[in-house]
Amino acid sequence: MKRELTPSEIKFKISVTDNEDKEGTKGISEFNNAYRKIERALSIDKEGYNLYLIDTFSRDKLNELIKFVEEKYKDLEAPRDICYVTLEDINKPEAIFVSNGQGNKLKEAVDNIKNSYLEAIDDFYSDSTNDEKDYLVEEIQTKRNNYLNELMKMAKDEGFEVKATNKGFAFIPLSGDEAMTEKEYDNLEEENKNVIVAKASTLKKKAESILEELKEIEVKSIKRLKKIYSKYLSTQMEEAKDDALLEFITDDDSYEYLERLFNCIEEDIIECYTMNIEDDENEIYEILNKYDVKVIVDNTNVFSPPVIYEEDPNLNNLIGLIEYENHNGMYTTNISLINAGSILKANEGCLILRLNSLISNPMSYYYLKKILLSNTLSFDTNKSYLEFININGLKPNPIPVKVKVIIVGDYESYDILYNSDEDFRSLFPLRAEFTSIIEINNNSLSEVKNIINEKIRKDNLFNISDNGINEIIKYLCRKSSNRQKLFIENDFIDKVLILSNNFAKEKGNMLITEKEVIEAVYEEELIEKEVMSGYEEKKILIDIKGVKVGVINGLAVLDSGYCTFGKPMRITCVAYKGTGRIFDIQKESNLSGKIHEKSISILKGLLTNLLNPYEEIPVDFHLSFEQTYGLVEGDSASVAQIICILSALSKRGIKQNIAVTGSINQFGEVQAIGGVNEKIEGFFKVCEMIDTIENKGVLIPSANKDEIILKSEVEDSIANGDFHIYTMDNLNDAIEVLLLNDGESVEQFYEEVQREIEKYKNKEKN
Repeated sequence: MKRELTPSEIKFKISVTDNEDKEGTKGISEFNNAYRKIERALSIDKEGYNLYLIDTFSRDKLNELIKFVEEKYKDLEAPRDICYVTLEDINKPEAIFVSNGQGNKLKEAVDNIKNSYLEAIDDFYSDSTNDEKDYLVEEIQTKRNNYLNELMKMAKDEGFEVKATNKGFAFIPLSGDEAMTEKEYDNLEEENKNVIVAKASTLKKKAESILEELKEIEVKSIKRLKKIYSKYLSTQMEEAKDDALLEFITDDDSYEYLERLFNCIEEDIIECYTMNIEDDENEIYEILNKYDVKVIVDNTNVFSPPVIYEEDPNLNNLIGLIEYENHNGMYTTNISLINAGSILKANEGCLILRLNSLISNPMSYYYLKKILLSNTLSFDTNKSYLEFININGLKPNPIPVKVKVIIVGDYESYDILYNSDEDFRSLFPLRAEFTSIIEINNNSLSEVKNIINEKIRKDNLFNISDNGINEIIKYLCRKSSNRQKLFIENDFIDKVLILSNNFAKEKGNMLITEKEVIEAVYEEELIEKEVMSGYEEKKILIDIKGVKVGVINGLAVLDSGYCTFGKPMRITCVAYKGTGRIFDIQKESNLSGKIHEKSISILKGLLTNLLNPYEEIPVDFHLSFEQTYGLVEGDSASVAQIICILSALSKRGIKQNIAVTGSINQFGEVQAIGGVNEKIEGFFKVCEMIDTIENKGVLIPSANKDEIILKSEVEDSIANGDFHIYTMDNLNDAIEVLLLNDGESVEQFYEEVQREIEKYKNKEKN
């Protein structure tokens, strides 16, 4: 039965002012459900329960997410500081955790301890009140002097002068009381030279023997001195060590580190002791300087678990890095040049990442998974080329991490990762989704109004009229493709308001009205203008009046991503004697997509079922999308194609003033299609440009009627009776609207078809 939508069915009627919630909003249920899932993920204190959040990215949404997580964390314990410390091996710093804000205090305490040790060391070297130490030092010095005097006397008796060198003693022959010059030595007889060499050799052996004895005495004495030294340091540092330990008595890691630090420092200091402060000074400073604390994460001003968004998750930003310094062409590093990344900064809290940014750094994604699987972070994963060429580079011990990760991305990516990446499936078992399409109710309408008013306030825009808000609501419904749903996307609403405000400013208005909103959301792009000019200049052929056999006006949508508009197109069909084949010229020309090819196969089944399933149809059909030079995809033209085939077969003309869109199955049932508004408006626009014929209109699937949200000029034209929208549930409805005149029945039409088929059969017999 022919069904036409009334103007009241087509007119968009939803208004914010009519649906305002007088008692205030209770929140949007779709959003609330997502937040409940986020809260659940945050509450699970178990490794591996991270969250994938399906949502479109925007700064406003990100800020809202951060605020939400921070609110859930606000009453939880503050995070600990993370420090790297050096002990036995300076190239292998160890990680320790310190109570919140205590990291810098630990570093200060270690610096003070080192200064205290330096004072105690200086006191020991210069102290003369320790009788045992003084006796041993004096004894060593006396024995050393005696041995040296003995050696010098021995040398003088043999006619040599003794000089101390880095390698021991040198014996220089004397000439009288003065050392012999090189020239004097050269002028000696060979026999005399040999005598001098022999004596010098004997003296050297004596000197070596004396030095060995002296060394043995000194080793024994220094060993005793070191015991005295150790006892002295222990006594002198007792108070300083107790104060430091007391300050960190509740921090197990710090307490243990300090105890080990005291032992390491004292062992190294005592080991280098040689009695002479001038000889030991450099080594003492080197020993004390190698023990250090680097606070890589300072949470002094962080009072609850941190919430970190990493905008650029490259390896350096995500994991951290070890820097190097150039010293006279030599690249060196130390503990102070270790820098933490966002994972460590978010430790004991939450790290938020955008999937788009993460997959732009594939190594970051790999190591993120590795860290989450092992619950440890190692700087070995992020080596620079300097670390490969530097043998003595740092090799910090891994740091235990405990962090909740939220990845924000789209559904398609989640589906791919979940089904193809076992690690991802294990690490991100929880999923929440912020849908942009929500049901229309008082809460959602009020939320849109609040978003609009907040944008106006925040960006200092002009105020907006109620009609302007209603026009935005209308367009948001249009974007959702449903009269009962809204498309809520903050960035999109922001764009509409900014553009509308700009149009108002250009006009000199101080208020945004529906006119400015319409200009903003329906602004015609250059590509649309060029396509439409093709119809006006008759470069694209289309008829909108009369009837034509085998010619129908179909409706398509051109979508460039940034621009979407409807484009009517002529579909033609030629019938001739054959075996029931349908030749799709698009397919024959390799201009047909898979879905379109499927629709052609469906048409074959439908046609056979309609006419006679028991015998072959003696007709072939050539179908073509005229003046279409790109790939044809989709099945929304299948109703138009079957009508075109039936027209060519029956020789019954198709009404050109009515364009059609719709998908059809093998049983003749019409199915919904996409882009219904753009298709309707595209045909309306072409009709307005090329002719003033009356009763023009479109035929659409009944399933699409709730998606109709048209521009005001189209609504007005329908209200005036100049444009019509018909609906169909099945093929017979389409036949009635497009092929039949008033008073004709579908049954009569099929009888005509059968008569035409008989003509083909008779031709075959002849």
